Amino acid sequence: MGFNPNNTQSIIQHMNTGLILGGGGSAINTQRSVVLQATQGQGSVKGKLTALDEMVSTLGDELNYHKREVQQLRSEKETLESVLNTKTGDMRSSLTAELKKVEDEMRRNYSH
Repeated sequence: MGFNPNNTQSIIQHMNTGLILGGGGSAINTQRSVVLQATQGQGSVKGKLTALDEMVSTLGDELNYHKREVQQLRSEKETLESVLNTKTGDMRSSLTAELKKVEDEMRRNYSH
């Protein structure tokens, strides 16, 4: 049975399997409990819609949090790449200079 956003049982099943839920913070688990209680009980349609609306809002907040986290990680990645490229360039220059010194010394020693 596939996911049907118009079917409350389908939403509940997907929430239980974690396909809708994100990083699994305690706030989202609490929100899921509220939605499950509201949709499984004798609550009114308005109550169910309110609970689902709260769940959507919570998921939106969590999605925005994860988007910011991804942006931060990308920024850190770019910074680390830049630092590593600089260090690699410095090391390459240092090794090239050292190689030149060794070659010059070898030529000097073999030329005598």
